[in-house]
Amino acid sequence: MSEYQYYEFQAIDRPLTEKEMGELRSCSTRARITPTSFVNGYSWGSFKGDEDTWMEKYFDAFLYLANWGTHIFKLRLPTRLLDAKTARRRARLRAGEARQAGLHVRVRGRGGRRLGRG
Repeated sequence: MSEYQYYEFQAIDRPLTEKEMGELRSCSTRARITPTSFVNGYSWGSFKGDEDTWMEKYFDAFLYLANWGTHIFKLRLPTRLLDAKTARRRARLRAGEARQAGLHVRVRGRGGRRLGRG
């Protein structure tokens, strides 16, 4: 069985600049990159970026799917909309995690067959 991984990042608060899209392009020649997204699927090779760094620097939402059942979803929200304490409390109830980075809180959810879900 072949391996497949899907990565999708979305910018919601602001579009990416040409310079930022160029920085992303240096990590993938095949990805579909627009001012509001980076999308790529991998059947061979692997993602060359760092999803957490990209979430801090460029994007507000992230989705990862793998054919072996792993699913990861991340959101970056302004702390004025969701305070870090509430995010951490809610994330723990769902086996997720939340952490504050500057004026944003990053929330991560995870699921899949290997984790007893799906």
